[in-house]
Amino acid sequence: MTRTVSILGSTGSVGRSTVALLDAAAPGEFEVVALVAGRDAAALAEQAKRLRPRIAVLADPAAGPA
Repeated sequence: MTRTVSILGSTGSVGRSTVALLDAAAPGEFEVVALVAGRDAAALAEQAKRLRPRIAVLADPAAGPA
């Protein structure tokens, strides 16, 4: 059975540890529904490419592309 996960603060230390845990999990064990980050747009984009969430949100609009 696939478990769904949302990660708030995915680019912080706890979020990065959670992402590493999901990377090591068996394929299909988890489905990432959402990734949320504060300001690190590059790290969020890289995580989104790897984890394929339904949605990725950058909280600080000034931190994203112009």
